[in-house]
Amino acid sequence: MDKIRELLSRLSELSADELTELRSLIVAEADRLDNEETTVENVAALNKVLEMGDQVMAEASAREAAQAEAEATKAEARTKIAALKGEQPEEETEETPEAPEAESTEETPEAEAESTEEAETPAEAVTASTKPGSSVRRMAAAAAKPKPSPESQPERSRTVLTASGALRGVDHGKPIEDRDQLATAMAETLGRMPRQGAPRGDVLLASARYAYPEERVLGSDAWENSRKMGAVTDPQALVASGGICLPVNVDYTVPTWATADRPLRDALPSFEATRGGLRYVQPPDIGALAGATGIWSEATDASPGASTKPVISIACGTEELVYVEAVSTRLGFGNMQSRFAPEQIAANTDLAVAAAARIAENNLLNLIAAACVSGVTQGTGGGVGLGATRDLLTGIYQAVAAYRNAHRIPRSQTITAIFPDWLNELVKIDMAREIGHQQDSSWNSLMISDAQVRELLNNAGLNPIFHLDGQPSSVSGGVAQTFAVQSGSTSIESFPSKMVWYLFLEGQIQFLDGGRLDLGVVRDSTLDATNDYETFVETFEGVAFRGFASGAIQYVSTLCANGTSAGTVDMHATCA
Repeated sequence: MDKIRELLSRLSELSADELTELRSLIVAEADRLDNEETTVENVAALNKVLEMGDQVMAEASAREAAQAEAEATKAEARTKIAALKGEQPEEETEETPEAPEAESTEETPEAEAESTEEAETPAEAVTASTKPGSSVRRMAAAAAKPKPSPESQPERSRTVLTASGALRGVDHGKPIEDRDQLATAMAETLGRMPRQGAPRGDVLLASARYAYPEERVLGSDAWENSRKMGAVTDPQALVASGGICLPVNVDYTVPTWATADRPLRDALPSFEATRGGLRYVQPPDIGALAGATGIWSEATDASPGASTKPVISIACGTEELVYVEAVSTRLGFGNMQSRFAPEQIAANTDLAVAAAARIAENNLLNLIAAACVSGVTQGTGGGVGLGATRDLLTGIYQAVAAYRNAHRIPRSQTITAIFPDWLNELVKIDMAREIGHQQDSSWNSLMISDAQVRELLNNAGLNPIFHLDGQPSSVSGGVAQTFAVQSGSTSIESFPSKMVWYLFLEGQIQFLDGGRLDLGVVRDSTLDATNDYETFVETFEGVAFRGFASGAIQYVSTLCANGTSAGTVDMHATCA
């Protein structure tokens, strides 16, 4: 695409070979997108590429028209030169003179000029056999012959209907001259579409475009547009003045920065749920089977009396049933908005995908929280122990030790933990504020990296997942994990007062992928009536907790990034 954009940016300056190369690149890119999965992003990209193809076809048509006009103008110039010289074309000099009717008063200036071009008698004969001054009149008529405007030339301004990749029998980008051909293609397309199932998006068969000459085509360059329009409507001369006169450059791009990444979904083990859910039995925990084993000593064996060996009757496990949930995204656009402001359509589509990712990630986190033992706290009230890094690490070590011991989990088993992404900055701030650190070591407290934060957590026995979107306060834990939008004349937004995080064995929480419903561009009679269309996409997803009871735990930690250590702070001080 970079090569396509580079060539397209100087479309009017391209050589014939470069124009051919650009057309081939666009066709290849369109074919590639057409063969990929139908998604909102791919459909938008395909339409963008086809619009580029329309520009190339218009440029090619304009060049052909300009070339034809140049040849006609040159032929007319040669006739005028011959008339000035008093000469006639050599191949016509042997013919007999035209009849005097050539000077009929009913003859138009154009016809008179053409008769001059077709005269077959030498200049001397013409002068002798016609009225005085007739030769001058023919020259003046030829010189005064009006030059056809672009609007008067059908081959340059007519509506050109070009075929898309979906039209059979006609190459992509080629003009469609026969309306029966278009009707047949539409009938074939409708016949190939399934009659049952979900509604289908539109299939582009052809697009209409006016084939204007290059000097009448407005592009994205505002200065060039002004020059072209001024050549037709503003004949006045430029007047020098101070300052910068309007209009200035126009930037049509609409940049976006939000990401559609899904770190939580992507880090969980994923399985396709083709039937929309999962039915399973929750595994037992080691604690429930402790009563099945006893010690039978030699003394007891010699005199058992009423003693018996312990036994536990195993009942059927509890059946669990989980379903996927739909995450839908629906956008409405105007047809004119889409055609004349594609940059805004692309920007809003990108942000809609990012917003959908935020909602979907938080929904997964909510489902995980519902499966957890909740409300386990670290730190109480406003009291703090040490800085955020030291408090968090000691809390993690303590939680991991208790978890492994209670469920007899070996150190070789990886434990997964989910933290808010801003924990990276919290640790960096805390370490930047500490004292007595050797700054020239590999752990320069003023240059802590994300990799080093992850290394701290790995060393504590965790495989961390950093989720980008903070949970609201309605989630179990009760503390919103988000920052407010920064406003003016206020202090820098502070971290949430508490951090909510999750811990479970790797593989206990699994992502269920129910697939994706992507209708792409949707139109119906109601939308057509208002000149609008919609884009629609829906994903189906959920989580399954495959662990034992109390196998997933939610922690709420009170942390203060003040950089303190045991030798620099009263262990009962409050966090300012």
